[in-house]
Amino acid sequence: MARYDMRRGDQIASLLYPLDTFSMYAARPAREISHLLVRDRQGVAHRVMAFRSFDCAEPVGGSAVRCADKRGFQYHYDDLTDYIQRHTGPGEVEIELISRTWALRPGAAPVHTSDCVIARCTVSR
Repeated sequence: MARYDMRRGDQIASLLYPLDTFSMYAARPAREISHLLVRDRQGVAHRVMAFRSFDCAEPVGGSAVRCADKRGFQYHYDDLTDYIQRHTGPGEVEIELISRTWALRPGAAPVHTSDCVIARCTVSR
């Protein structure tokens, strides 16, 4: 048996468990990696799952989303945007949902290079 995983990019088909290659085993990034985070008004970054409700003015998933080229590992991005969409509700604190990017260099710590604002939201803990 095979399953098709075309939305994950290069991996088109794989075998079913226990012989599957799994989408989570994505190729290692070459020079940079991005990850979805929440940035508060003071500029401090927080994990998406540190919040229980999100009310975002712009889309966070799909083809219309900003920063589409800064998603990092697609399965991480999908998990986090699914979490946001499953936890819609009123918010008390204004934040920015960002894709934070780090440069990767062999033998050196990652270096923060940029933040791309995907959406402005209000959140609650």
